Amino acid sequence: MTAAESHMTENKRSVLVLGAAWAFVLMGGYHAARAAYSNFTLAVMFESPAAMLSLANSTAPVELPPLARLAVDHIRLLFGFYFLLSLAVFVTGAGLLLKKAWALSAFIWLCYIGAASCFIVLLFPGLAVPKPYIYGGVALTPEFNAAVARAKIALRVIAALFGGGAFWFGRRFERPDIRNEFAKVKIR
Repeated sequence: MTAAESHMTENKRSVLVLGAAWAFVLMGGYHAARAAYSNFTLAVMFESPAAMLSLANSTAPVELPPLARLAVDHIRLLFGFYFLLSLAVFVTGAGLLLKKAWALSAFIWLCYIGAASCFIVLLFPGLAVPKPYIYGGVALTPEFNAAVARAKIALRVIAALFGGGAFWFGRRFERPDIRNEFAKVKIR
């Protein structure tokens, strides 16, 4: 390999790391700001106990999927978790920009956690999509049931694409050529 080819390969790796770092910084920063704003809005909107009681007694026309039920029952915890995860993504991106070894490990772990989450949704789309509305073996709302079927297919396709992409990025960043960019500090 010539010196020019070596330099080009080095730049390609750096571009991949730089692109991932900036993507994490921008996504994490935006979502952390959104989560902080949502938490503030939620606190102002539901500061009275009467508002929470009225929501607790409300009913939905269909049974909510488990993840939606969890979100409804623990909305403040959900937005708190969303904020912390977004902040972790932002800090990891900043660490990648600064070539910190801990950031490389955090990036790989976040990719694998994202891939695993997508894999779970791929296997069990009923966690996020409601069940068809059937009463006594009769479909009462065929349009809704058709929309549910399409939503499950779309969710599986999206989960497969994002999960595969996250897994690919995690594996790609475990390669020695990427790790050598962070070789100043020992990883793991």
